[in-house]
Amino acid sequence: MSLPTMPIATAITRQLDAIARRWPTPRVHRLHVPHRDAAPGEHDAEFCAIELDDGAFGLSYVLLGDTLNGLLAAHGGGALPLAGADPMGLASRLLDGNAVERALALAAINAMTDSVWRRVGYEPPPAGNSLGDVELAATDHLGMIGFFPPLVRRVAEAGGRLSVVEMNEAMVARQRERFPGVTIGLDRALLADCNLVVGTSTMLLNDTLDDMLAAAPRATRFAVIGPSAGLWPDTLFERGVTLLGGTRITDPAGFAAAMAAGASWSGATRKFAIERGSWPGWRALTQRD
Repeated sequence: MSLPTMPIATAITRQLDAIARRWPTPRVHRLHVPHRDAAPGEHDAEFCAIELDDGAFGLSYVLLGDTLNGLLAAHGGGALPLAGADPMGLASRLLDGNAVERALALAAINAMTDSVWRRVGYEPPPAGNSLGDVELAATDHLGMIGFFPPLVRRVAEAGGRLSVVEMNEAMVARQRERFPGVTIGLDRALLADCNLVVGTSTMLLNDTLDDMLAAAPRATRFAVIGPSAGLWPDTLFERGVTLLGGTRITDPAGFAAAMAAGASWSGATRKFAIERGSWPGWRALTQRD
C-alpha cells in the first residue's frame, strides 16, 4: 500500500473541520492534568485529558521529552485550565506545534471525536482484551512500537518472536534491564520481518506513524492502541493501520477525582477496539454525502 503524501496531521484536522460543519464542537470545559509525586522515570505512562462542555473527553500522552513539565508550567494552576478554549484551534497545532501544543492537540482531537460519537449514538466495540484484541500464535513475529509489558509476557507464553522499537535511549536501557531476553532498540528496521505490529498512539505526537508503516512491509496487521488513540480512525486506516484500540471515559467524576489525586483511573474507563473491516466510515456516521 502506498502511503498518502499529505501529512497525517493535516488529513486528521481537515476531516475534523469537515465533521465540525455538521456537528459543531462544544467549547473546552477544562483541561485535566496529571498530579503525581513520582520521581523522574518512575512511570512509563502519563496522560492529560480535555473535557468539553458536553461531557466528552479526550486523552493524550505527556511523557515525550519535557512535555509534562511544560504542560504543568503552562496549565497546572487555576481551577479550570483552558476553560472556554476552541478545541479546533487546539487541534490545529498537531502539525507544527511544540510538544505541549501537540499533546493538547491530540487530546482535543480525541475529545471532539468522542463528542460526535456520543451525539450520533456510536459505541465503539469493546476490546476483548487489555491490548486491543491482539491475538498471538507461536508462528508470529510481533513488532512493538513503544513498550507494553503485558504483551511481552503474552508473546513469551505463545512462543512467538518479539522485536521492540523505542524512540528514547533511556527507555531502551531501562527496558533492556527489565527484559534482558527481548530484542529492544532504536532502529525501526527491527520491524522489517514482523507479520504483526502493535504501536502506541504516541506515533501521532512524534509524527512517526507513516515511517513505522513503511518499515513493516510484511505486517498483515498493524494496530495502534493506547489511551491517546481515541480519534476518528479513517485517516489511519487509509494508511494501512488495521485496528485502532483506544480508551473511553465512562465515569467522568470518578476519572477527574482519580487524576487529581494521582490515582489509577482505569476503573472509570473502558477499552475499545475498532477493526478496519467493520468501520462504517465517518461520512456514514455523520450522515454526510
